Amino acid sequence: MSRLLLVNARIRTFDANVPEQAALIAENGKISYVGDDFTVRSSYRDGDEIYDLEGRSVFPAFHDAHTHFYHYALTLRRLRLDDSHSEHAACQGVRGTADRSQPGEWIVGRGWSLARWGNDAPWPTKASLDEAAPNNPVALSSKDGHTWWVSSKALAAAGITKATKNPAGGVIERDAAGEPTGILRETALELVKPFIASPPAQAVRGGLLDATLQFHTLGIASADIVAGSMGRDIELEEGFRLLQTLARTGGLALRLNVYFPAHDLDRLIACSFRSGFGSDWLRFGGIKLYADGSLGSRTAAMLKPYEGGTDTGVEVLPAAEMAQIVKKAAENGIACAIHAIGDKAVRNALDAFAAAKPAADAFRLRQRLEHAQIVDPADIPRFKQLGVVASMQPCQIMGDIEPAERLWGEERAKRIFPVRSLMASGAVVAFGTDVPVEPPDPRRSLKGAVLRPREDGSIFNEAECIGPWDAFLAYTRGSAWAAGVEDRAGRLVPGCRADMAVWSEDPIEIPVKRMADAAVVMTVIDGKVVFRKK
Repeated sequence: MSRLLLVNARIRTFDANVPEQAALIAENGKISYVGDDFTVRSSYRDGDEIYDLEGRSVFPAFHDAHTHFYHYALTLRRLRLDDSHSEHAACQGVRGTADRSQPGEWIVGRGWSLARWGNDAPWPTKASLDEAAPNNPVALSSKDGHTWWVSSKALAAAGITKATKNPAGGVIERDAAGEPTGILRETALELVKPFIASPPAQAVRGGLLDATLQFHTLGIASADIVAGSMGRDIELEEGFRLLQTLARTGGLALRLNVYFPAHDLDRLIACSFRSGFGSDWLRFGGIKLYADGSLGSRTAAMLKPYEGGTDTGVEVLPAAEMAQIVKKAAENGIACAIHAIGDKAVRNALDAFAAAKPAADAFRLRQRLEHAQIVDPADIPRFKQLGVVASMQPCQIMGDIEPAERLWGEERAKRIFPVRSLMASGAVVAFGTDVPVEPPDPRRSLKGAVLRPREDGSIFNEAECIGPWDAFLAYTRGSAWAAGVEDRAGRLVPGCRADMAVWSEDPIEIPVKRMADAAVVMTVIDGKVVFRKK
């Protein structure tokens, strides 16, 4: 088997015991040598691939610790509303899709955001969708995925009427007469999801290929897929079957670690699944739980009310029930990733992890708290004490400053994304993007963590800014730890995976305001070049 030789390079090993080197050798998917240029050049033999990098820096490839990768692949073949700036503009997109669709065919899309439409914009209603697509059921996810805007035909398909009660942990918004308006929040989404037909297999494969290639161009070699559903995630189940087929046939070109919804826990236990089961390409990570909703949907569970009212958000899972699920999972060797945005949700999640810690420690599980968007200062040290990973997406800082100040107040908003405080406490922090909620480009999370910029370029709460090294460590070694693969990923040393990204210029050495300008020019996964910029 041919080897990969990188010479005339700056090998950033990300290992304090192995200083920066000039060249490396990769074979059989792993790094076999890191050292001087002469030794590597002298070892060349027929069939080897050799690349002179002309002094460019080589970093460990990114591991995105929080994605909805399969759902992202599907969105690439569905209606995107990321650029819509009003209800009318969103409906124009729906109308265009309806013109190309058969009567009765579901129109599914995502990306609309009330914050983007303006602070005074009212919530959209089914009436505008009914006008735009009179012959089709329509279901449109908000940018954060916690609110759906649906048409009358979609409500009818799901049997949602004036008499339908709110499900536990969810809300069916209603007008003054009690009729559903077309806005569904949190677990209420699950009432509609089972009625949406799966996309054609060809479209799914095409979306997966496009998403994979996009990840390659960004230097991403691996990712954690976390369930995007609070109930049974039929799309993820279908996706997992397809990913297994690709992995078995050598067609999977990303390393994926999958977290199924807590809904599946009993089935997973019955099949003796344990976290870490699988291969270097496709592994079972654990289960995903939802402690609350989101800031944008005003459903993040807070210790104190939202500004100007008495509402404290939505606890999707009651604390006692969540604790029982986490303990049961831990006792069966299954790790948990708990979605927690608000400070009350974060506290509930940490309490659940504390109760399950003895069982989790027995299996050496990597328990994770996803998002940790706002944390009460008293709970910061508990991450380290409990061994809980803070899986964060700093790319969301830029868009969340304004709504956080408006909905939580300026003083409380200063506590959003406490990356530096968590790192200083000794907690393991892992970075990701939450794609498709945000674009998959890791540089946006690096920028958010290092600069914390407002829209005008000023820094928001500089006390929580971190340095470029720490940001890259969170996106490589931190995320490898969260996935339980730190012994073989996140570093460029012999024995580790040959997953690497070559940069146009060193993103750590250039001025921090230009860090996002550096670009990946080559990506290597398993010792094979999967992307090279021409």
